[in-house]
Amino acid sequence: MSTRSLNSEAAFTEITGAVTAPTGFRASGVACGIKKNGKPDLAIILSDTPAASAAVFTLNKAQAAPVLVSKERLAASGGRSRVVVINSGCANACTGPEGVRTAELMADAAAGAAFVDPSEVLVASTGVIGVALDRERVTAGIASAVTTLSSSSRS
Repeated sequence: MSTRSLNSEAAFTEITGAVTAPTGFRASGVACGIKKNGKPDLAIILSDTPAASAAVFTLNKAQAAPVLVSKERLAASGGRSRVVVINSGCANACTGPEGVRTAELMADAAAGAAFVDPSEVLVASTGVIGVALDRERVTAGIASAVTTLSSSSRS
């Protein structure tokens, strides 16, 4: 471990390992068919207990569905979360009300699969803009990823 200081008021301790290095975190990644190349395209990070959470969201007037849903849920939970579900290959941006509904379904599917309150689930998506995210593939990926959650890091 090493300690780095950004300024005289803040110091951080670097922890070796992956996202699950802190006790009480589990994660999983799967390929659910969002990306055409078959590479992993969905990940879930789960905290065994509600974790203090913060986010920095775009100030752009055009905010993607996952941004809108995550802002709402973070506010509803009082700044606590247990699950972050992330997909790549489709940003679910510029998709209108259907995109928001897809992001809500994504968060709700993760909440149900992980047995957590829906307000404690945040959603993130990256990829192609203006294309609808395939609901069946993403919900199947969530169900699959939850079954393989692990606290060990794999290289």
